[in-house]
Amino acid sequence: ESRSEIEEATRDYSSVNSRLPYPETKLWEQRELCDCITFTLRQVSIKGFNGKDGEMEFPRHLITKGAKLERLEIWCNHDWSSEGGKATLGLLSLPRSSIDVSILLKPPPNLLVGLEDGSQP
Repeated sequence: ESRSEIEEATRDYSSVNSRLPYPETKLWEQRELCDCITFTLRQVSIKGFNGKDGEMEFPRHLITKGAKLERLEIWCNHDWSSEGGKATLGLLSLPRSSIDVSILLKPPPNLLVGLEDGSQP
């Protein structure tokens, strides 16, 4: 049931943003709290993350409202920018609703290749 609640909450995001009475970046801030996020959700993996403004709100919401959250993995996309990287690192300093949450930031594959051969990113 909690998976369907999250799917419903995030469904048709692109069509919803044209009808919002507030800026798109305020979507999760303006929504009523979803019980599944507050009381049930334990693990989340976000893949293809760029760290852009519209993307930052959802993990920020999970970190600050997910009282049962234990693990948040963010897999960064290959076109992750330095600005997106700084914004993503800012998630680590947010006040956390769950004292047990671990936040794992996975760098993009192209950054790892550069580090393995000794070059600087």
